[in-house]
Amino acid sequence: GSRSQKRPVQIPLERDPHPQGPHLCYTPMIHARMFLTNPHYRTQFWSDSGMPAEDRPLIAQLCGSDPEILLETAKLIEGGVDGIDLNCGCPQGIAKRGNYGAFLLEQEELLVEIVRTLASNLSVPVSVKVRLLPDRGNNSNYDVVEDSIRLYTKLIDAGASLLTLHGRTRLQKGHETGYCDWDAIRRVVAALGHRVPILANGGIETMEDVVECLKVTGVDGIMSSEAILEYPPLFQQVGSSNDAPRVGRVRLAREYLELCGEYPPDEGGQGSGTKCIRSHLHRILHADLQNPTYGTTHRDAINVAQTLSDFTAIVDAIDAHHVEINHNVSNETRSWYVRHRILDPETGDMVKNTHRFDKTKEVKSVELDEDTSACIKNMFGDEW
Repeated sequence: GSRSQKRPVQIPLERDPHPQGPHLCYTPMIHARMFLTNPHYRTQFWSDSGMPAEDRPLIAQLCGSDPEILLETAKLIEGGVDGIDLNCGCPQGIAKRGNYGAFLLEQEELLVEIVRTLASNLSVPVSVKVRLLPDRGNNSNYDVVEDSIRLYTKLIDAGASLLTLHGRTRLQKGHETGYCDWDAIRRVVAALGHRVPILANGGIETMEDVVECLKVTGVDGIMSSEAILEYPPLFQQVGSSNDAPRVGRVRLAREYLELCGEYPPDEGGQGSGTKCIRSHLHRILHADLQNPTYGTTHRDAINVAQTLSDFTAIVDAIDAHHVEINHNVSNETRSWYVRHRILDPETGDMVKNTHRFDKTKEVKSVELDEDTSACIKNMFGDEW
């Protein structure tokens, strides 16, 4: 398909009730060693009866650095998914300590061995989620993209059937995120797109961005991993009389909570169910929770809510504020997704602004997963 979504933190959000949803989803990143050694962790990610048909096609994304452990985990999962993906994109410090994610890209021999081990022993295709290699900084003739292409070529030679490329390096995160390099992705497609499908990741805020990225880069599809957490129906055409109408964030929050009632997140998500719900509501309702008039009250309420009724009451209160101010859904724009994006009013360039960054951070206990160990902590807890 032409669209791809990285699966959110638990089952409910993946089941987008709106038309034209993604053609393909990924599981949350599964820590291979913990999947093998921690029974509770395993049951939060996996059912021995397989994944529901409505979740397919589905790719299971693994992280780790031991080829045999990764293979053992993949063998347990392969019968219930349509592919196995190796995460080489997570840039956080916790990935460095665990020796996985984007830090594997700088361990070429090990990474190639992992891909070869998986590809030669599994019955489903193996894909790799990658970033651009970091700039070495001490060589004016060094070409980051060419060096990255050299590595990606070796991954394909080792058996990778698909690449998903985030057009940033591992150093681009938090308020250092900066722009996604679509031209670099274009160069990779030009060099390797005839060998395997390539998906683009990064810089996708709207469906218009999806269309533009496909045009600029020539990729086979688009992965969204952050903007879609704030706006799950991202992969919809909007804007013309023939397109789907925009869905407001209050409606999205209500529909998400309804799905949580149908698919309890503490039965199929990471951490506690309430933690998962808080995390998603902080993303979907970020603009309201930053509102100077009523945001703090509702943000604090979300942090102590314990039941679906508690969360629903908060959404009701935000809805009441919208009615009071004649809120227009068509004027809503991304908020959580662009929380690090501060533009210079004169040049339009992205700039650092620590004060703004601090102001828009959510309560620490809620956003630890994003700002200190974005890819992991909300999924795996503190035990590893």
